[in-house]
Amino acid sequence: MESLYASLVEYNRKGMSSFHTPGHKGVRLFDEDVWGLDLTEIPGADSLYEARGVLLESEKRAAGLFGSVRTLISAGGNTLCIQAMLRLAALDGRLILSGRNVHRSAVSAMALLDIQPCWVDMARDAGYGMPGRVKSEDILDKLDSMGEVCAVYITSPDYYGVLSDIKSIARECRDRGSHLIVDNAHGTHLKFLKNSLHPLDLGATMSADSAHKTLPVMTGGAWLHISDCELSQRAKESMAVFGSTSPSYPVMCSLDMCLEYLKARGYQDFEILNKKVNSIKSIAIDKGIFLPSGTCDPTRITLMASSIGYSGYEFADYMRKNKIEPEFSDENYVVFIPSPFNSEEDWARLENALCKIPIKEKRKICEGDNYIELPEVNMTLREAMFSAHTLVDVEKSLGRVAGEIVCPCPPGVPVVMPGEVIGEREKKALEAYGVSRVHVVR
Repeated sequence: MESLYASLVEYNRKGMSSFHTPGHKGVRLFDEDVWGLDLTEIPGADSLYEARGVLLESEKRAAGLFGSVRTLISAGGNTLCIQAMLRLAALDGRLILSGRNVHRSAVSAMALLDIQPCWVDMARDAGYGMPGRVKSEDILDKLDSMGEVCAVYITSPDYYGVLSDIKSIARECRDRGSHLIVDNAHGTHLKFLKNSLHPLDLGATMSADSAHKTLPVMTGGAWLHISDCELSQRAKESMAVFGSTSPSYPVMCSLDMCLEYLKARGYQDFEILNKKVNSIKSIAIDKGIFLPSGTCDPTRITLMASSIGYSGYEFADYMRKNKIEPEFSDENYVVFIPSPFNSEEDWARLENALCKIPIKEKRKICEGDNYIELPEVNMTLREAMFSAHTLVDVEKSLGRVAGEIVCPCPPGVPVVMPGEVIGEREKKALEAYGVSRVHVVR
């Protein structure tokens, strides 16, 4: 059986153009072999959760660059940042409003922390088959009707690059004494656009940034940015609750080196990247390919394959035949994640492939329902996730309480959350997505 190492080496030999994470695109990060930097908390290397030396200085430099009161390093990816962020938010209460397009790591963290989320559905205003946005007016309605809410949790941008109106939502939260916390996993680079779209600059209290997705950082490198002085005092403690006591020094080193890159070239390189992305989008529009509607990350390329007669899977296969590896595809869309480290050859391949793709059929795409009624809640998230479960066929799940988050794909909106009742609509949706079995509470 082929080893993982051999499999990865063999893939690299194909010379594919990377339009997926991580953002470094294989560019060498260290002068020394990475194995030589895989150390532990020796003298001079500092200790992440008791940082007093070089790691503390790195966090201070990151805070200065991003304009936070405090920034924490994570070698445990954005998941660790989300866990710490939710624990900090829950110090003031247990009720959180959350957009429905939440990452499963946040759902697990809420269950562990005994946070009871009140879900806010998405306005499906970005395009057919997309999760859409959390609207500020929906947050306002919930805040006014529910009374004291400790935090509002938003995922923005989403996997497709769709942005919610963080500035308006932050204003509503601030006026009502609630924190706005943002899963900004796909948007660390938004700080370095000509006009920043980073959540902290738009008024968020905390932002969890998965730096490795779009920046020259090793996979697992992330930052948690905090703008509230009081919350910042217990931040390291909250991260230590969930974090490994053996964080990767090569990952942390790549975060530190990225700060120097961003300070020297960040704004310049992302302005160049923006122009290259706009050129690709112009070609797509000329071909009749639909792009997401409304405000989106200007550096994300999301193409609606179904608008010219392809499934997203077929479109992605076509790209692979042209030596281009996209980030993601689904029934309707293909997502490409470029970075300043894509080569000119990468861009030439993408442009050429897009220009040459035959149009099968130009389709008029109709929007679905703007909002969908959320399922009935029968028990708390924590109760459902930690109760005894049984695995049943979806056809026999009607009326049962879900014991897990059931989502058709990572970027999608979950059909059911733990503790919700599987009704007729949810059952049909699960069947339509090809889900055959589901864990339910006994």
